[in-house]
Amino acid sequence: MNLYWSIVEHRAVDYFTAQSQPDASPLAGLPVLAAHAAQFSPFHTLHVAQFLLTAIVADDCPDHLRNGNGIPDIDRLVPEDADAFTVLMTAEEQRRLFGGHLDEELRNVEDQVAATRRARATVQQVLEQVPHGRAGRARMLDIVYELRDDPRAIAGVLALTTAALREVAVQRGPADASAGQ
Repeated sequence: MNLYWSIVEHRAVDYFTAQSQPDASPLAGLPVLAAHAAQFSPFHTLHVAQFLLTAIVADDCPDHLRNGNGIPDIDRLVPEDADAFTVLMTAEEQRRLFGGHLDEELRNVEDQVAATRRARATVQQVLEQVPHGRAGRARMLDIVYELRDDPRAIAGVLALTTAALREVAVQRGPADASAGQ
């Protein structure tokens, strides 16, 4: 593993740890992502999300939240009616943490809703690549790269990843969630 991916792994662990605290806000891990964005770019936060989706959500997702192929199903993990509030709350905090240049991009709520649909599809595509090992990881990079110029979709992926992590933790229960740290 090269240095960059070691940093991604450490940031994913820090993010998960922040999110796993009792009564943690869905925004608790955003300072970790802000540090990653400051060191690399807001786009690179998607690599942290990718790591979280593949190392935690895909591994720990209970069977009843998986599709017929055994892949975690984002529609079961995060119902669509949870998207709007979750994503808008995350987008607002990202705007504050990542800097003002995202302000105009994240302002339009209708655009955010459309971008969240794109983010939902991206998260599902990433999860579908997990069983394919190294080749799947390479395809994941292409999948998330498609969002590089879409701050709204990046906010959506981060929010949906957080919501999926939280749902997996709830399903596992407090004893299981703390044992994984």
